[in-house]
Amino acid sequence: MEENKDLRNEEMENEVLEGENTVEETAMSVTGFGAMAQNTKVKKQYFTNINDQKKIFNLENNECDYKLNDCKDELIRVKEVLIKRIEKPLAEPEIDSQTGEIIKDKEIKLVTILIDESGKSYVTASKMFSIQMSNYIQMFGINENGFDIKITDRAIKGSSNKALGFELV
Repeated sequence: MEENKDLRNEEMENEVLEGENTVEETAMSVTGFGAMAQNTKVKKQYFTNINDQKKIFNLENNECDYKLNDCKDELIRVKEVLIKRIEKPLAEPEIDSQTGEIIKDKEIKLVTILIDESGKSYVTASKMFSIQMSNYIQMFGINENGFDIKITDRAIKGSSNKALGFELV
């Protein structure tokens, strides 16, 4: 009986020691920063004329001064623009019931942040506004003086909804 006790105690000690070794091995896992970007399924792209990394980081992580939806009919002298494109896979892809084809497997969001001549920031998640701003920048770019816009609501054909937009002034 004494031998059985000693044998059980020895087995328990071995299990504990094996468990400790396993913990030590996982605690020593070292991964480079490059793996952080690979672990997410969400992809972000930034398009901007802002050169200051600190400013871009702060715009990304802090609230903006104004929401463009609250600025309808206001004039803004735009000096800097940050357009963020966020692509995220859908949990359940949309599939055509007749053909079995995947109709949509990801969601794309666009966020635009404008900085005016006094440093105030304005944000919108309106896709229409972001597309319109992208088109303007592709056509004309942004010079050091900026450009003046008036925030507008545009009626959407065949709908009672309106989309946020802008006019050049």
